[in-house]
Amino acid sequence: MRKERLDAVYTVTPLFRQAEQSSDTAAADAAACIAEMLRIRAANNLPIGTGGEMIRMLTEALSAQVKARELFIEAHRLTPQVLGSLGLRAFGDENPCPPTEGSADLPIKVPLKVVA
Repeated sequence: MRKERLDAVYTVTPLFRQAEQSSDTAAADAAACIAEMLRIRAANNLPIGTGGEMIRMLTEALSAQVKARELFIEAHRLTPQVLGSLGLRAFGDENPCPPTEGSADLPIKVPLKVVA
């Protein structure tokens, strides 16, 4: 049973990290798009209202992507609780990771290597 639970953690961890990274990438892409639209509008001496509704919508989308990233951070903080519910004391990796609240209270670190 413990092996299956560890296997589940090994499966989910890289998927979670990829989703976090995708969230960052999507936000950066949206911001770059908005900035370029504004630069192009100015460079072509277009009226200030040109593309305004589209820029507003993209700005709202960017805001939602930032909120999604915040939710990933909050979800990350739940790791000790989820691992505890699986009967695992701690779980970590060899790469730098932001400190997880409550992880200092966990006595054992189980190493994880992410393989691409």
